[in-house]
Amino acid sequence: MDHAPPPSASSTPPAGSPSAAIEPTLRLDDLLEECLERLAGVAPVEDARVLRDFLPPSAPNHAPFLLAELVKLDMAAAAEMGRDPCLDWYLAAMPDMLVAERLPFDLVIEEYQLRRENGHDPRQVEYAQRFPQHAHLLEKFSCNAVTVAPAGGKPTAPGELMAGDVIDDFTVVQELGRGAFARVYLARQMSMQRLVALKVSAGKGDEPQALAQFDHPNIVRVYDQRAMDDGSTHLLYMQYLPGGTLSDVVKRVQWAGSTACSGAVMLDAIDDNLLDAAQQPPESSALRTWIAEAAWPVAVAWIGVQIARALDEAHRHGVFHRDVKPANVLLSAEGIPKLADFNVSFAGAAGRAGAAATLGGSIGYMAPEHLAAIGGLPDTSPEDVSERADLYSLAVLLWELWQGQRPFRIEGQADSWTDALAQQIVSREVGLTEPIRIGHSSERVLEQTLRETLSPSPEARPASGAELAGRLQLALHPEAAAVFDPPPNNWRRYALAAWPLTVVLAAVLLPNIAAGLFNYFYNEREIIQKHPEMKDYFVALSTVVNSIAFPLGGVLAMYYGLPIVRSIQRAKRGEDATTAEIDSLFHLCHRGALLGGTLWGIASFVFPIALTLRFGDEFPPQEAGHFFLSLLVCGGVAAVYPYFLLVTLATSVYYPRLVRGTMSDPKFDKRGVHLSDHGVYYLLAAASIPLMAIVLLLSRTEEMDKFRDMILCGVFATLFGLLAAFSAYRYVLRVWTQITPVLSRRKSNAAPGLE
Repeated sequence: MDHAPPPSASSTPPAGSPSAAIEPTLRLDDLLEECLERLAGVAPVEDARVLRDFLPPSAPNHAPFLLAELVKLDMAAAAEMGRDPCLDWYLAAMPDMLVAERLPFDLVIEEYQLRRENGHDPRQVEYAQRFPQHAHLLEKFSCNAVTVAPAGGKPTAPGELMAGDVIDDFTVVQELGRGAFARVYLARQMSMQRLVALKVSAGKGDEPQALAQFDHPNIVRVYDQRAMDDGSTHLLYMQYLPGGTLSDVVKRVQWAGSTACSGAVMLDAIDDNLLDAAQQPPESSALRTWIAEAAWPVAVAWIGVQIARALDEAHRHGVFHRDVKPANVLLSAEGIPKLADFNVSFAGAAGRAGAAATLGGSIGYMAPEHLAAIGGLPDTSPEDVSERADLYSLAVLLWELWQGQRPFRIEGQADSWTDALAQQIVSREVGLTEPIRIGHSSERVLEQTLRETLSPSPEARPASGAELAGRLQLALHPEAAAVFDPPPNNWRRYALAAWPLTVVLAAVLLPNIAAGLFNYFYNEREIIQKHPEMKDYFVALSTVVNSIAFPLGGVLAMYYGLPIVRSIQRAKRGEDATTAEIDSLFHLCHRGALLGGTLWGIASFVFPIALTLRFGDEFPPQEAGHFFLSLLVCGGVAAVYPYFLLVTLATSVYYPRLVRGTMSDPKFDKRGVHLSDHGVYYLLAAASIPLMAIVLLLSRTEEMDKFRDMILCGVFATLFGLLAAFSAYRYVLRVWTQITPVLSRRKSNAAPGLE
C-alpha cells in the first residue's frame, strides 16, 4: 500500500491531525534548524536585509530570536571568508528589527569572539561605548577572554562541486547536504568502486581522529581522510547510508500520531529516502519484516538499545558525543540506526550557531548540567558534562520518537539565545509531560526507563550506555516486560508493594501452622482419645513444643529474611543489587524449607519419646510409630510448601526487582539449571507426602471406619498440595523462560540486529 509522504518542515498539519496539538508550525528549535539550514547554503549574504527572507512567517513571535541566530551564522560565515563581521552593518540594514540598545548580550559577544579569532584585539571600552547596556557584563567577559585563533586568519570555505566533478579519488554523484563551512556529497570512490559520503570542508577538525577509532555496527564508519592542495581543503569519506535520519521518522510520528504508529512508520520514512536516492528497498529482509510488525514502543526501544550501545562504545574510548538528536542518527536501508558523531552527520549548521557551539549540542536535547555549563551558571564547568549527559539526550530523543514531541513544556517566547537557554533550564526543573499511552506492557517498561534516564540528577540515571541498553532491551520482550513491570491489579504488584518480611514470614509460617493444626487434631482423635489419661500431658507437651518451635522458627525466618528485605528496599530506591544479595534470595527458599523440616523432624522424635517415657507400656510402640509417621507427614508439608511459595515469590516478584536496575545477572543461566533440578527434588518430596498419608491410613485398618473421614481428608489435602506444588514448579519455569531472552548470556532469540 502506498503512503503519502510526510509534510515538509514548514507545512502545517490539518486541524484534525494528531500533530495539530503539537505544532504550529514546529517548536522553536526545529524552526531554528530550518532557518539555519536554509541560510547555511548561501551565507554570507551581500545584503543584510535578505536575512528577513529566512524568517518563517508562521512564527512572528519568535522572529527576534531567530533573526539574532541568523546574524550569528552570517557573521561566522563572513569571518570564514576573511571578512571582519560587524553588527553595525546589520543594525543599519534592519533598524525596525534590530536596535543597538536591545541587542542580546550573546549576539554582541559573537561579534567580539569572531573578531578575536580573525586576529584582531577588540577593546572592552569600545564595546562598552557601543552597547552601554552590557558594559558590566563585557567587563567580566573581557577579563577572562583569550585569543582562540592565530592572527593569520582562517581558510576560505570550499567551493561547490557539481555532479560529475572529480576531486582526488572521488567522483561526485550528488549533493547530500551543506553547511556554512562544509558540504557533504554522495560520491564514488574510484579506487574501491564504492559509494561513500564525502565531506568537503575548510581546514581540519578533530572529529576524524575521534571517529576513526570506532568499529561499531551502530556508529557511522569513517573510512579515511585526506588533505588537498596546501591543506586548506579537507576530505573526509565515510559510510553512505541512504535511509535518511530519525528526524524523518519523528515527522511521520507527529503527522500520524503516536498511538497509530507501528514499526512500519520507520520503514515508510526510509523508503521515501531510498526513492529520492534512486535505490530499491531490500527484498526478503527478515529484519524489515520484524520492524514492520513491531509495536511502536518495541521499535523505539529497539532503536534505543543500539544507540545506547554505540554511546557506550564511545564512552569507553573516552569520547563524549554531546549532540545526540534525531538528525544525528542515520538509518540504513535495512533500518539499522547508526550514530553520526561530532557533527559528521548531514544536519548541517543546525544547532551550531552562537554560544551553543562552545560545548556542542542542541539545547532542546541537552541535560540540565549541559545547559548549565554552556550558560555559564555558577559552580558549573564543561567537566560536568559526562557520559550521563549523552544518555539524557538519548532519552529525550527516544521520548520524542515515541510520542512525536519532547517531554518538556516550554512556556513563553524567547527573544534571544540566552532567553531560550533559560527556558530550557526551567523546563528541566518541572515534571515531564504526560505521554499518550496504548497500554502495551513494553510501553510501561519504555516509559519507566526513559523517566529514570531523564532524572535531573546525573547520579539517578543509568551509569552507562550498556546499562541503559539492558533496561531498554526488556521492552523488546512483552512477556518479560510483564514480569519486570506487572500490569495494574496483578498479584505480583501487590506482593511487591507489601513489606517483604511479612510476605516471607507468611510463606514460611502458614504451611507450618496448617501442619501443626492438622497434627494436633489428628493425633488428639487418633491416639489421645484412646488414652484419655494422656490428654493433659499431651496438651501441655504440645503447648511447650509449639511455644518453642514457632517463635524459634519465626526468629530464624526473620534472621534469614532481613537481608533480603534490605536488598529489596535498596533496589526500590534505585540502587543495584550485588550477586551475593541475589544468591541470598534463592538461598532463602532452601532455608525456609530446611527450617520447617528440621523443627518438625525434631518434634517427630520429641513427642513419641516424651509420651513413651511418661506412660511406658500404656503407650505401645505401634502408637509411637504412628505418632512419628504423622509428624513426618506434617514435616514434609512444612518443608516442601514453603519452598514452592518462596521460590515463586523469588522468581516472579523479588528477583525481577533486584536485577531491574542493571538488567544483568552473570549467574542467570546457572540459576535456571538449579531451579529446574532442585524443583524436581522438592516435587519428589511432595509426592512422598500423600504416600506417607496412605501408609497412615493403612496402618489403622482395624479402626478404618472410625477415622476414615479425617484420614481421607488428609490424603486428599496432601494430593491437592502435590498438584499445587507441581503447578508452582511449572509457573516458576515459565517465568524463567520469559525472562531468559533479556538476562541469558546465550540470548539465542534476541531481537533482529541485536545478536
